Amino acid sequence: MIRWLIFFFAISSTAYCQHLIEATIIDAETKTPVSFASIGIVGSSKGTSSNLNGQFSLSVADSDSLKISCIGYQSLIIYSTITSDLIELQPIITQLSEIVILDKPINARRVLRKALARIKENYTNQPFMQKFFYRHYCKDDSAYGRLIEASVDVWKNQGYRSLQKAAGDKEEIRITQLRRSLDKTTMAKGHEPISIGNILQADIVGYQTTDRHKHLSFYTDVSNLITDFDKYSFTCKAITYFDGLEVYEINYTYRKDSVLTTSGKYLALTQVTGSLFVTTDTYAFVKSEEIKSYAGNTLRSLAYYRKYAGRYYPYHFVRDSESHQSHNRTHSVHLELMSVEIKTSAADKFIGHLPNPEELLNIPYDSAFWTSNTILKTTPLEDSIIRDLGGGISLNKQFHLYHEYEMHVREGGKNGEEKFNWFKDNSKGTRILYLLFWSTNFQPYLIDIELAKRLQKKYRNKVTFIFLSLEDDENVWLQTVQQFSLYTDGIINYRIGSRSKTAASLSIAEIPGFMLLTRDGEMIRPTKRPSDPSLEEDLLKLIRQH
Repeated sequence: MIRWLIFFFAISSTAYCQHLIEATIIDAETKTPVSFASIGIVGSSKGTSSNLNGQFSLSVADSDSLKISCIGYQSLIIYSTITSDLIELQPIITQLSEIVILDKPINARRVLRKALARIKENYTNQPFMQKFFYRHYCKDDSAYGRLIEASVDVWKNQGYRSLQKAAGDKEEIRITQLRRSLDKTTMAKGHEPISIGNILQADIVGYQTTDRHKHLSFYTDVSNLITDFDKYSFTCKAITYFDGLEVYEINYTYRKDSVLTTSGKYLALTQVTGSLFVTTDTYAFVKSEEIKSYAGNTLRSLAYYRKYAGRYYPYHFVRDSESHQSHNRTHSVHLELMSVEIKTSAADKFIGHLPNPEELLNIPYDSAFWTSNTILKTTPLEDSIIRDLGGGISLNKQFHLYHEYEMHVREGGKNGEEKFNWFKDNSKGTRILYLLFWSTNFQPYLIDIELAKRLQKKYRNKVTFIFLSLEDDENVWLQTVQQFSLYTDGIINYRIGSRSKTAASLSIAEIPGFMLLTRDGEMIRPTKRPSDPSLEEDLLKLIRQH
């Protein structure tokens, strides 16, 4: 009996011994990386995806086997004890669109109508929870300025029973883990705190607009494929393969649209092109790719689906956008959402919502999570982003710095003087500060406040503008800040009160008061007010000294 117990525990410990497998998936013929391949643990809903460079990492048990699938390749099953860091997938010859079935050309429009009609059959109509890994980074021109990673749970109350026009209407959403860099982008204050809803809407199966419009808007986040089906043209390009199944590859294009301007010229409106991959047997969507463009702005969305327990679920979403800002600047955003696990038990249901900035700050940080759980493997590019944003500081350390920073710049009406002094000390060696001291009755120098806001917009990330209020009543201060948009363009606001020791230490004898501090914390005297045109010369001089 004892021998059998020892044997049982030996087998159990071997089966559940976890280790991390890391490898790169490549094309067996070209030796190039295979991006966004599905890597699933056989017999489980757990898995991951390969990144843009074909790399992946996954925590597995020694007894696990992995199934690797990708459109256009033969699926492959490997043991988790594999030691090679290169995994080759064999490409399958794609049949071009000239192929006919029963002597008739493939009718792409009919195929898609069937696929849309069978969503309820191919995708679960029961409630379920999906655990995702989220990555998000932004850049202005070529400079990266923001990186966020999170563990996200989504509970779909109705499964895919009904289409929705926006993420979050019928789902429960919660973020259990979060880490991020400081936000150095020009849109820092205008950014959504986290863009879970945006990336979820890349799911064309789950989200379709319900409204018909005369003209398609570039800023509509979800597909209009169903409501405006007749405005699209469809072509079957080829038949390829996914997970052992034949798949139609269908290209689509939204009709060209334009409006007549007052100058008598036609202005081209939003254009949409894309590809849909549909199984030939059950008409299930397994991949979608769409590019939306307007006036030089672009939005590219990708969605990948794989089968689990007889139904298809999404396993990877990607969204890349590029928009043109003022002063010929370009702002780019990259979003990814990768499935980690699916749970269908009612016991896993939760109540949640997209968190606001304050709720994000209150999420506990567990550094061990980021070394022991499945996350999307970083590419060398993303590693360089982390280094650039942190100046060599790890992302874990950056999270702590971000959290401390945000706690001292938010809710500036409470303990404002203490928070400002922390920020001032923290800025030494890194930031130029321009301070504007004001009171509630600031109408006589309103022009200086407005000009300071313009300067902040022009020199942000080079000079930090801080408004320091001597108002004693916190409610009056908050109402004034909101009424006159004093948070505009990322200006930091603190209420330090009429008995401020800070104002006295900086020799601010009257209101309005102005003070310019160098990166070393030295005061520039006299400091010019924003309405003085030569103030910009002083700012540029300090900026060049960096």
